[in-house]
Amino acid sequence: MPISSGRGWRRTAGHSRGGAAHRTAPHTSSVAKHQLLLCHCCHHGHFRDLPARLVPLWARLPGRRSLGPSPLPAVIAVAVLAASISPRAEAAGSDQQLWTELNVVAPLSSNFSVTIVSQLRLSEELSNPAHTALGADLNYKTGEWTLSLGYIHQVTGNREENPNISQLARLTATYAHRFGRGTLLVRGRVQDTLTASSNPWQLRLRAEYRWATDNVGPISYLYANNEVFYQFSNNGLFRNRFQAGVHLILAQQFNARVYYQYQDTKNNAPKVIHALGVLAVYTF
Repeated sequence: MPISSGRGWRRTAGHSRGGAAHRTAPHTSSVAKHQLLLCHCCHHGHFRDLPARLVPLWARLPGRRSLGPSPLPAVIAVAVLAASISPRAEAAGSDQQLWTELNVVAPLSSNFSVTIVSQLRLSEELSNPAHTALGADLNYKTGEWTLSLGYIHQVTGNREENPNISQLARLTATYAHRFGRGTLLVRGRVQDTLTASSNPWQLRLRAEYRWATDNVGPISYLYANNEVFYQFSNNGLFRNRFQAGVHLILAQQFNARVYYQYQDTKNNAPKVIHALGVLAVYTF
């Protein structure tokens, strides 16, 4: 990472090849120091052998014998890559957030169910709460397909959206195909931003891969997904979300996802969001 020179800079040794001096700022924040260190390690290949080191550790976990190749190194590598490129977007504005969501599912029949959705997001840079929402989805499941029709009311709005959006009507179709220990999901969502003054229609496309674990405590699967947002009013993509995490079975009727998410948006502030998220689901 390029660092401009100036007065008050000091030299520290041992962080570059051949013992060359490396410049740091005496008043650099702890977050910036970690970003500099991460960029330095990625640049010099310090993470290159991280997946190889993790394979033996993963193989020694209980119940890991004869399970075939593990996807954990790939998940770790993607997460490291996302973290290593994030400092380059800091100049455009970034934020660290906590995303929480609770879904309560009530089955109506063998095919139909209702999901009550509640969301709360907290931010380091925006006024809090940065986002609160309450809504419901009517779901119909048949075979590998799930169709949902729902409405979301953002109680405080979404402070990162411009113009501010407070109401959403959405239609979602999800296809999930399982093969061996893996599951591939493709989700498409069309949403109408009811309170927007211009063309309110948006399209979201997400692809997700899950890998089922075996006898690893409450962890039922690892997953990673990527989602793109398309705005019909300007005929272009305006947002990308990458997410990786674990799915936990905490009780017979209660499960949760814990994840890291990297979001990059073209025309909103903050442009980049690093989020730690928890999505909990309770099923009656």
